[in-house]
This record gives sequence, structure tokens and C-alpha cells, in this order.
Amino acid sequence: MLISCNKIPNKKRSMARKKPSNFAFAVYDSVSMVNQEHWKAVEKYGSEFLQLDYLTVFENNPPKNIRFHYALIYENKIPVAIAYFQAIDFSSESFGSIINQKDEDGCCVSDYIKKHIKSHLLRSADHFNMRLLICGNACISGEHGFTVVPEVDKKEAFDALADVIYRISRSEKLRGKIAAVLVKDFYNSTLEYSKELDEFKYHDFLVEPNMIVPIQWSTFDEYLNAMSKKYRSRAKSIIKKGESLERKFLNADDIQKYSKEIDQLYLNVHMKARFRMATLTPIYFVEMKKKLADRFVFEAYFLKNKMVGFRSSFILKDTIEAHFIGLDYDINKEYELYQNILYDYVKQSIQAGSAELFLGRTASEIKSNVGAQAHQLTCYIRHRNPLSNRIIKPFIDYLKPSEWIPRNPFKEIGV
Repeated sequence: MLISCNKIPNKKRSMARKKPSNFAFAVYDSVSMVNQEHWKAVEKYGSEFLQLDYLTVFENNPPKNIRFHYALIYENKIPVAIAYFQAIDFSSESFGSIINQKDEDGCCVSDYIKKHIKSHLLRSADHFNMRLLICGNACISGEHGFTVVPEVDKKEAFDALADVIYRISRSEKLRGKIAAVLVKDFYNSTLEYSKELDEFKYHDFLVEPNMIVPIQWSTFDEYLNAMSKKYRSRAKSIIKKGESLERKFLNADDIQKYSKEIDQLYLNVHMKARFRMATLTPIYFVEMKKKLADRFVFEAYFLKNKMVGFRSSFILKDTIEAHFIGLDYDINKEYELYQNILYDYVKQSIQAGSAELFLGRTASEIKSNVGAQAHQLTCYIRHRNPLSNRIIKPFIDYLKPSEWIPRNPFKEIGV
């Protein structure tokens, strides 16, 4: 649905911002309605996860609790920026999964959470619902929600983004109030511009870093030889334990054939996450493979003809983006399945001639063992009212980076 191509009236703008925007914009609630020519004129300057083919697959196979919005921003009727949004509904069940989780030391976090939200959640469990509007991708770490053409002042573009968010938030009121707006995930190089959101009562906070491996080797053996003796021996031991695993690259028909096994393996990992924004449908991987073909890789791991794991990834212009994985935890330790998956991502990146491998958030210390370096990510949040502030705060605290010890598996230069 086309909501508006006009600037926000001055009276309404004054409620949302401190200075006027010089931009006009159009907002849509389906990717099929987006002006493709205008979108493609801008998407080439940003993340490949803002491209229409990817966005179409995701929208057509969405998690149950997500709706999508898309915005084209214009200056003098020329498209100069695009933005991607997801409205996510969290029910009492979603919050309950976090309340019952334990932290890394095995301590239950329920007392901390309940102290903040028990009057709103625990006494209203049957009808409690919280809606979060996200600018960015709920399923992929990094700057995948907003991009601007080089000629436009980026600070002014973030002003325009604040206008767009205001309009979408108002349109979402028809389905229920937005509790908070989250704009994610910005690397340090973008903070000079993204901090413009501070003017609109957004508060910045850090989340788990994106773990990225700079690929500097021509072969996997060269990669192993670059390691110190301790880490090289450990890597070879892990790889040897994984030799019994049969690896198969699956096409769309294969993924469909094993959809039940894949879904269970995915849920094994997904349910262990510290915070779960959305749960993918089983058909997601099938349709992604159909649409993106060789740009989406799905590799399965078998043990005695039983699927025990999988890994998925996107082949981007000069990087590999590790996507969702699935594990059978019953055999994970014996065969070092997860660690072998990480090494297979590295091997894939080297063979593809990629410059970087993006391994995403979580398990930062383990990923640093294979050479991943932490890249800080900053998010911005704006609470819509005092009630949502009390509900959101403990979960923001829960998303903040945990302590971990960075590892460097490689030899010092000259050693």
C-alpha cells in the first residue's frame, strides 16, 4: 500500500523531530508494490540484502510474527535512499522463553526480568503483546536496513529516515501501538552519521559484535600453516574428528526432501539462542535456493545416512555471509560438528576468493579461534511511552555484549 509521497506536515513533524526534512518519501507494505526501477537505482550502493530478489523470498516465506515495510526516499523527485522495516509481534510466549532461559553461568535470569515487567507480563499473560518496529534485518547482523546514494548528505538522510519511521509507526497503530523502534546494526565507520538519530530521542547501545574473518590465504593448507603450532594442532584434530561426516551440497529439491530433518536441526540451534526475534518456516531454505541459485549455498552433514547438521551461506560480491546452521547436539562433541562447520566456512571463502567471511554474532570466542575478529555493532532504540520503556529495558540489557576472551590463532609476524 502506498502511504505517502509527501513530506510530513509541519505540525505533525514537530512532534517527531527538531528540524524539517527536505525529502519526500513513499512507503509500501509489500515488496511487490515497490517501484523496482527506483529501488534498484539505490540498492547498488548498499547491502546485497537490500536487493529485491532476496527481499521477495523473505517476504513470501515470513516468520509468523513479522510484517514488512519498504521506503523510497526522494530528493527533487529523484530516489536517493531506501529503507527496509520489519514489524515484529512478541507475545507472552516469546517473553516466557527468555524468562526461563539461563545465562552462561547457569543462573536463571527470571528474577531480573520479572522485576521489570512482572506487573505487565505476568499479570497479563493471556493477552500481552509487544510490537517492535525494526529498521534492518532481524535475521542477519550488519547494516542491511538503510542505504543512501553517495551524492546525498548522510546526516540529512538519517533525518529523513526519522520521518519515515514516524509515518510507519503511525500506520502500525491500526494494528496496535508500537512499543519501541529499533534501528540496527551500525559499524563504527557509520556512527558519524547514524548518531543524527540522537536528535530524535533514540538511545544507542552495543550488541554482540559481528565476527569477521579477513581472508588472506590462497589455499586451506596455507591457512592452517599460518596458525601457531598450538592452534594448528587443534584445528587438525578437529578436522580429523569430522572426517566421518559425509558432506553433501543440496539443491532445492533435496532441501525439500529433507525439510523435516532440516527444520528440527535448525530448531535445535534456534531454541538455544539468547534472544529469538523470529522463527523461520521450513520452506524458507527451499525458496531461497530456488530464487538465488548458486548465490545461496546449502551444505548438509550426514552420519550413517542420517542428517546430523547443515550450514547455509550467501555468496556475495566479495564476501561470504554465513547464514543459519543446524546441529544434532547428541553427536556434536564427538565429531566436533560445529567447529568443522566453521572451518568449512573458511574453506569455502578461500576457494571462492572472497575478501571476508562474515560469521555473525554469538559464540564470539569460538569464532575467534578460527581467525574471526570482532567488529563492534551499535543499535538505536526509541521507546514509544514510559510503559514500553520499562518492558524493553531488561531485554536491551540482555542483548548487550557478554564478556569473552578474544583469541588469535595465527603466528606472530616473523615467527
